[in-house]
Amino acid sequence: MTISATTSATGGLARIRAAAPTVPQGGIPVGELKRVDPSMIWRLSGTSMAPVLAAPRLIDPSSMLDTMKDAGVTPDNDPSRLFAEVYKDGKLVAQLYNGGSSTTYGQAEGIITGENEPYDSGPQLAQWRANKIAAALGGTVKMAGTAQTQSQWQVTHAAEQAKRDQAMAPYRAAMDAFQAQMDAWRASAQTSATA
Repeated sequence: MTISATTSATGGLARIRAAAPTVPQGGIPVGELKRVDPSMIWRLSGTSMAPVLAAPRLIDPSSMLDTMKDAGVTPDNDPSRLFAEVYKDGKLVAQLYNGGSSTTYGQAEGIITGENEPYDSGPQLAQWRANKIAAALGGTVKMAGTAQTQSQWQVTHAAEQAKRDQAMAPYRAAMDAFQAQMDAWRASAQTSATA
C-alpha cells in the first residue's frame, strides 16, 4: 500500500511505502472469495448458533403516536397547549407551547438552540424562549388564551405523563427485551472471540 501526504517539514510530498500482508491476520484473501449460490444455503439447527436479532415490530413511531393518541395523550405542540406567539412586523415567527417546546419560522429559526437555558421545561421555559426570540428580532410576544402558569402546567403534565407512561409500557418492555437479547448476544460474541 502507498500512503501519500504533504508535510510542512519537507514542503512537498512525502511517500511512505508499507508492505501490506497478503493475508490479513485471521482473514481470507480477497482473491479467494467466491460468489455464493443461494440454493446451497440451508438453515443450521442446534442451540450453539445465536438467533439473528431484529428490533421488535412493535417499535414503529407512527404506531407509538397512534397509541398515545388513543390513550388520550395530547402532544405539547397541540393548539390547545399554545403558550405564546412571537411576531415580527406583523408576521408570526414562533409559537411556544406550555411544555416549553417551540416552532419557529423564517428569521426566528436557530435562535433557540436548547443550550444554556435556565429552565428544563414548562411555561417558564416557554416564556424565556419567547422573550429571547422577541429580543433577538425586535418582535413582540402575544400570550395565548391557553397559556398556563408553571404550577398549572405541572399538574397537567403529571396527568399526561401518567397516560403516556401507561401507553408506552408495551413499547418500553419490547425495547428492554430487545436490549437484553443484544446484551446476551454481545456477551456470547465476546466469549466466542476470546475462546
